[in-house]
Amino acid sequence: MALKYGKYTCTASKYSNGFYEYIPRGSFVLNKNGTYTYLGLEKPSQGKFTVDKKGNILFTGGYLDKGKAEKIDRPDKYFLVFPTIPDNRWTCTWVGK
Repeated sequence: MALKYGKYTCTASKYSNGFYEYIPRGSFVLNKNGTYTYLGLEKPSQGKFTVDKKGNILFTGGYLDKGKAEKIDRPDKYFLVFPTIPDNRWTCTWVGK
């Protein structure tokens, strides 16, 4: 399955008192030229990305620097982890162009 360019929204999930709480964590936009923009801070943060053989997205530079969005078994969904992440991991879903 090919990578979809466009906007992905991200949420963190937190388990407390027997329930999951879902916390919006902004979004990122993947551009066909290999750049991305993270929208979730005061100012947009930009960097670059590549895709490995398994379809995982690898980020360089910007807010998601050294991050990896790992493809999961649901269409257009990824688990995202990066060094400065405030939560364990985020779930990111493609929402459109």
